[in-house]
Amino acid sequence: MNPAAFIHTDKVSLGYRESDEATEDYFLHCHNFYEVYFFLDGDVDYLVEGRQYKPTPNSLLLLSPHEFHGVKINGGKTYKRFSIHFHPDILSLERRSFLLSAFPAFEKQPSRRIYYEQVDRYRIPCYFEALEDCALKNEALRDALLPVCVEALLAQIVSMGDACENAPSLTSAPDTVTRIIWYLNQHLKENITLDQLSERFFISKSYLSRIFREVTGFSVNEYRNITRIRKAKELLAGSEYSVTEISELLGFESVTYFERVFKKLTDKTPLRYRRICSGDQEEQKIL
Repeated sequence: MNPAAFIHTDKVSLGYRESDEATEDYFLHCHNFYEVYFFLDGDVDYLVEGRQYKPTPNSLLLLSPHEFHGVKINGGKTYKRFSIHFHPDILSLERRSFLLSAFPAFEKQPSRRIYYEQVDRYRIPCYFEALEDCALKNEALRDALLPVCVEALLAQIVSMGDACENAPSLTSAPDTVTRIIWYLNQHLKENITLDQLSERFFISKSYLSRIFREVTGFSVNEYRNITRIRKAKELLAGSEYSVTEISELLGFESVTYFERVFKKLTDKTPLRYRRICSGDQEEQKIL
């Protein structure tokens, strides 16, 4: 892979990365783009909404918008990966739903398959090589070829998913934490306590707190607030709900507490975030 083969537009971002530097924690984040993560080599752990994966060379992870995910580099071997982030608008309208079917929503299908190994069997590396070649073209030709190359990659991934449909999902997720995160995501509005989680999952509070932080890097309350604020950002950007209504919908004890948590995690007030999303020119200048 060629590090010079890099693209960053408002619809697509792709590139190759190498690193020999180990990290102590997961670099957890989320974004509003779809992502195809192609792992080439190294020793890493990858976390997606509480599920832990151990990528092997020539493996693929499919990440939907607003999913909480991140990599932890263990070191000892050069980490190599190629990834592409894209907005669905780059896809032709008539094929968009079909091509995005490889990215089922986490909330609706918690057991969905998003991880594939030995994808070279399905010629996936060839499609990344085509993207890499596209990135090195002149800008006009690159922009014309890019949607075609992205659609070709996604079509092959859909085909691979169909071929693997009856194969067991390959994951090394810590089951208890996965179930806890799934439960929390389904009950965002409820102020669930550690006592309640302990009783529901038949483990002690101290053990629950420890394994949850080990897997996610956060306490239960921190994770719940991050997830609520992620949902709040979606509602502020794409709904007519007021700040007070969003606070109530997501189960915050008061709008004041909601605003305080939102500002802490985003460095913006909810109203300012909404104005930025609506294209407020004055706010854009400030940024």
